[in-house]
Amino acid sequence: MLVGGDLGFLSSLVVAAFMAVFGPVSGFMVRRKWRRSVARRDEIKRLLVLASEEAAMVELQAAEEYGYDYGYRCESLKEEYEVFVETPASSAPPPTISTSYSGSFN
Repeated sequence: MLVGGDLGFLSSLVVAAFMAVFGPVSGFMVRRKWRRSVARRDEIKRLLVLASEEAAMVELQAAEEYGYDYGYRCESLKEEYEVFVETPASSAPPPTISTSYSGSFN
């Protein structure tokens, strides 16, 4: 099929206009989707951390209700079982322990 007229310059102009208008628009759309996906991924990670901390706290509270003691307390239960540690009265430095090996068993 023959086309009347020269489309060389006109087609180049149409393609350039199309790229000038829709190139930046598509670039902004891709950039926006990329940023939203990164923000969504970070939010999911933050929520997973919060959920695991809450699950650990609930588990410790439930264990304490049944009388189990893991050696540490939840922050919410800390006020009930406040323990004060006194500093030693003597100001002498602690004894040093030698870690060198002489090679003999004395």
